[in-house]
Amino acid sequence: MKKVLTTLCVLAMTAIAGMAFGETDPNQVLAKVNNEEILQKDVDEIVAVFVMPQFKAQNPDKEMPAEQRQQIEKQVLDQLVTERILLQEAAKLNVTVDQKELADRIAQVKPQRPDLTDEQWTSFLTRDMMIQKLIQQEVVSKIVVSDEDVQKFYDEQKDRFHEPEKIRASHILVLVPQDATPEAKDAAKKKIDGVLEEINAGKDFAELAKANSEDPGSKDNGGDLDFFPRGAMVKPFEDAAFALKDGEVSGVVETQFGYHIIKKTGEKAERDVPLDEVKDQLKGSLTKQKTNTEVMAWVDNLKKQSTIEMTNATPTAQATPETATEPDTAATPDTTNTTTNQ
Repeated sequence: MKKVLTTLCVLAMTAIAGMAFGETDPNQVLAKVNNEEILQKDVDEIVAVFVMPQFKAQNPDKEMPAEQRQQIEKQVLDQLVTERILLQEAAKLNVTVDQKELADRIAQVKPQRPDLTDEQWTSFLTRDMMIQKLIQQEVVSKIVVSDEDVQKFYDEQKDRFHEPEKIRASHILVLVPQDATPEAKDAAKKKIDGVLEEINAGKDFAELAKANSEDPGSKDNGGDLDFFPRGAMVKPFEDAAFALKDGEVSGVVETQFGYHIIKKTGEKAERDVPLDEVKDQLKGSLTKQKTNTEVMAWVDNLKKQSTIEMTNATPTAQATPETATEPDTAATPDTTNTTTNQ
């Protein structure tokens, strides 16, 4: 939900890979939204404060090619056009920002960028919070996903809620590298045989796994691999594990990784997951989908009611292109191809 409610300004900061820019007239008008101007300096601010540091951190010795730079500046401009429409709507509906909430947000994010002033954070986050509140008030609060909607989705997607047979197992692994010498392989086999003797003598499997297993992902948990279906493990391991009875320990099993001892610790039969188990999860997922769709439609309608004038001016650019990262259109309204709408 938070992703949907993030302002177009902040999305421009985080969704764009990065750019550098040349000299520009900061007061050059790039667009007008209901006669309210968006200037070159508005784009430059987002780029300088949020995009360039990210780009330089990833590419310390590289300059951004100018055509890519121009493309990304256009994306920022398109986002700012939509942001301006939303801020105008927020002003029309008297949407305000709670000053304590704003101060709390600034305190929360300021350590991430101590180079930014309180005034800068106040500007960015006020816009962010106003748009969040506007969308919550005008769209999100009105979205309803009924039990019937959930049932319909569940019935139509039954295959997604089928679980295959699963078992739970623990193992002890002694690694054998692919290029191991015969002597190294013999030493590994001797070690695993010794561990198996200790298990057969009644020693605790989990403690032996912690002391002897060379699988870093499971040894600290006593070798526990949790539940897994067929196909999740290499075939020799799978065949041995699924052949065990609950609580039974295998002999030494050889795989491409080395030598294993496996203990089966649980099983779950194949089943269809009942709706009650996934109802809340499905409702949340459907609500998110519906929110994305309705927010985009609502913003699109606001754009159609707005007068948007894009000037012939384009951000200054030079050099050669590279591929730019696209904004996250799944989470934000489309801001391309804006035109004058009466």
